[in-house]
Amino acid sequence: MRVILLLILCSAFLQAMPAAAQTAVSDLRGAGDPEDPLAADDAEAAVAQSQTRNPTQADIYPLRRTINSAEAETGSSGLGTNGRVQSVRPFSDRLAAVDRAVPLSETLVDATVFDGDTSFDAADGIRLGSFTLTPQLTVSSGWTDNTSGSANGTSGGLYNLSPDVSLTSGWSRHQLDMSFRGSFTGYPESPDDNDTSVAAVANLRLDVSEATQMNGGLGYTYSREEDSSAESSSGTDHVQTISASLGATRAIGLVAATASFDADRNTYTTDGGSSESGRDNTLYSANLRLDGNTGSVLSPFVEGSLLLRRYDQSCSDSLCEKRDANGYQLRGGLTVASGPKITGELGAGWRIEDIEDSRLDNLSGLVVDASLVWSPSRLTTVTAGAGTSFEATDIDGSSGSIIYSGDVRLAHAFSDRFVAETGFGYSYRTYEGVSIEENTLSGFGGLTFALTRNVALTANYTHSRFDSSQSDSDYSENAVEAGLRFRH
Repeated sequence: MRVILLLILCSAFLQAMPAAAQTAVSDLRGAGDPEDPLAADDAEAAVAQSQTRNPTQADIYPLRRTINSAEAETGSSGLGTNGRVQSVRPFSDRLAAVDRAVPLSETLVDATVFDGDTSFDAADGIRLGSFTLTPQLTVSSGWTDNTSGSANGTSGGLYNLSPDVSLTSGWSRHQLDMSFRGSFTGYPESPDDNDTSVAAVANLRLDVSEATQMNGGLGYTYSREEDSSAESSSGTDHVQTISASLGATRAIGLVAATASFDADRNTYTTDGGSSESGRDNTLYSANLRLDGNTGSVLSPFVEGSLLLRRYDQSCSDSLCEKRDANGYQLRGGLTVASGPKITGELGAGWRIEDIEDSRLDNLSGLVVDASLVWSPSRLTTVTAGAGTSFEATDIDGSSGSIIYSGDVRLAHAFSDRFVAETGFGYSYRTYEGVSIEENTLSGFGGLTFALTRNVALTANYTHSRFDSSQSDSDYSENAVEAGLRFRH
């Protein structure tokens, strides 16, 4: 009943907003009628014009084509899982990630590429001085056959609240993005299984000159451990990460050099709020990246990082293993910029964390990262991503875990009001030093239909299948949801 009341209130509020605040968006890729050849010519002309602008000028018109521009996806986290309970990320996040791939590049993804969303109710935002505030709220309800996402899970109803707010500057130079994205899934019959995830990010870009940029960022994320993962067996349920980054990019002839420093603070707590200090750690990294600045379709890059991981406790488990580590990562690859058809980045390398305790093996392995966007037609976009994550642990005898994840997603627009999406993801997690392996397969299908300029009807189906080398951990889950999305 509360959900129904909230839907009515939100609908009434948004319908009361001035109609003048809406922008008529008649084309799925930024121009006129998709069936009109003249509209296609206009779109190509607009893109050509944008590419001749000073690269230090902000691309204000499309607002980066994503509701949550500050939280652009890195690697694969759209459907590929990493042992934590998180919602499916918006399709447009992959486009934003590709746009951020190359230093000093205003945009890699062509402005006419379909971003996977309905354009009839395209968010116009609220002007606040030189900033644009873009609010969004999705309210849905449904059913799942496994509320806890575990081997002993039971079926039951669910409801979901997903707020999404971004604030983007409209300066002629420089750029400031801030965003908040959250998700709360409640299970009325099993409240102990309720899931919450939060991400808040702020990114600042300073255009010192045409050849020099400075970038800084702050971020906070919160999520829950999956109940069936090896880490949750120790009682950990909540994972929080505070991230900070600072870097500068300078174009030097045919090369763009980027130097940056990153720090990630990771804390783990139980349901009671007590800290599991055995895993609490901070990871520092100093990075140098060199990109080919030739403007060609294929541009090479190389990147090196020095790593320093420090744990809060010198004895992180019952064996008093000292897990502090020093290490490095080397990576190289290609950036692809083939107009509106194929864009993205492909990279691979090697990473090693040398653990202080001689009883533990080094945490090392292959690193694979990729984000690709393929636009076979004006109404269809395919994205693919792969990512590698090195995670801390306090499992006796283990140095940590490595997670390889990937996903492929397809979105198609039947009209400016009606969009469909499907995709699948897979992740493989292996622990160094102990015989634990975890595999997760996930699938997704969704429909969005714009009812009005502010309200859209959403429906989706998700499937997850978890397989672990540990006994009595395997499970599967099927969930269906339907609801309304409100935005301005």
